[in-house]
Amino acid sequence: MYRSQANLAASLESARESMTLLKDDGNLLPLSTSVQRIAVIGPNADVARYADYEKEENGERISMLQGIRTIVPNSTVTFNEGKDIGSAVEIAKTANVVILGLGERQGISGEGHDRTNLELPDNQQKLLEAVVASGRPVVVVLENGRPLTIGWAKDHVPAILEAWYPGEFGGRAIAETLFGINNPAGRLTITFPRSVGQIPDFYNSDPSRREKYVEGDGKPLFPFGFGLSYTTFSYDHLSVLAPPPGSHDDIQVTVDVTNTGNAEGDEVAQLYLRQDVASVETPRRSLGGFFRVHLKPKEAEKVTFQVSQGQLAVWDVERRWSVEPGNFTVWVGGSSDATLSAKFTIKQ
Repeated sequence: MYRSQANLAASLESARESMTLLKDDGNLLPLSTSVQRIAVIGPNADVARYADYEKEENGERISMLQGIRTIVPNSTVTFNEGKDIGSAVEIAKTANVVILGLGERQGISGEGHDRTNLELPDNQQKLLEAVVASGRPVVVVLENGRPLTIGWAKDHVPAILEAWYPGEFGGRAIAETLFGINNPAGRLTITFPRSVGQIPDFYNSDPSRREKYVEGDGKPLFPFGFGLSYTTFSYDHLSVLAPPPGSHDDIQVTVDVTNTGNAEGDEVAQLYLRQDVASVETPRRSLGGFFRVHLKPKEAEKVTFQVSQGQLAVWDVERRWSVEPGNFTVWVGGSSDATLSAKFTIKQ
C-alpha cells in the first residue's frame, strides 16, 4: 500500500509545497502557457532527482523536461544537456525563454559526500554565464541537497526557483510552478551563504558574532525562512498577551496577514523570539513557530501563535533549563529578517 493513490497524492503535494522561489525580477514568472519557443538546458533538466539512497526503478521519475512538455504541448520545447556549451547557447538564442536545470547530481550530495566548496559543480557556472550572455530571458531551476553559493546567478539571472530534490513527481511540480498552476510558498530551512568563508552561517547565532568581513558585510545570500510568491503579503496589528505572574499559561501572539497582490497564494507566517537580558548569552532570535495560511487577493486573516513558556527556557549557569523572568522581544514576518516586533514580560 506504500504506492496507494493517497500516498502518491501526498508525494505530489509535498513537492508542490516545497517549491521555493528565490528571485523573480520583472515578474518573469509565472511563464505564459502561450510562449512559443522554450529552451530547456542543463544536466538536471531531463532527470528526476530523488537524492541519496535512490533506486533506479522507483516510481515514475518525472523530469522537469517531461513536466514542461506536458503543460505546454503546443509549444516548441528544445532540450540540450549542456555538455557542449556552444550548442546549448545556439539553442538558447532561438528561444523566447530559457529554463536552466542546474544543481547537484547523484554521487556528490548525500551521506558521505562532502564537498570542498558550494559552487555549481562541473561546467555549470560556465554554462550559466554563456546562456545568460545570449540575451534571452533565463530562469534557473536548482535541484540540490545543500545550499549553493549562487551569487553570480542572483546578480545576473531574473528568476531562480529552488526545487531541492523533489522526488518522483518533482518534474511535474516544477513545471506547474513555472507556469503558475502552483503558486510557490516554500521557505528556506537553511541559510544560503555568499561564500564558504561565511560558514557556519545561521540566523540564530550569538549577538557577539561578527557580521563584517574584509571583503564586505556578513549578510547571507538568502536568509533562513526566505521565499517569494507570485503575490505579496503584509503584516500589521501585532499583539502579544503575556500570562499573569506565576502562571504557566502560554504566551499568545496575534498578527493580521493580508494578501496585498492580485493572485491567491500561501504565506508562511514566522514568529521569532529573544530574551533581551538573561543570565547567559542567548541567540539574537530563535524560531518560535510558523503558520501556513492560504489567502485570496486582498483577503486578510488573523494568525494566532501559542508560545509555551518552555520555549523561552535557557540552559542557565546552574546547568539546568529554566525560564527566567524578564523582557522578551517577538518578531513576526515572512522570514528570519522579519522587522515587525513587539515586547512582552515574564514575571515571577
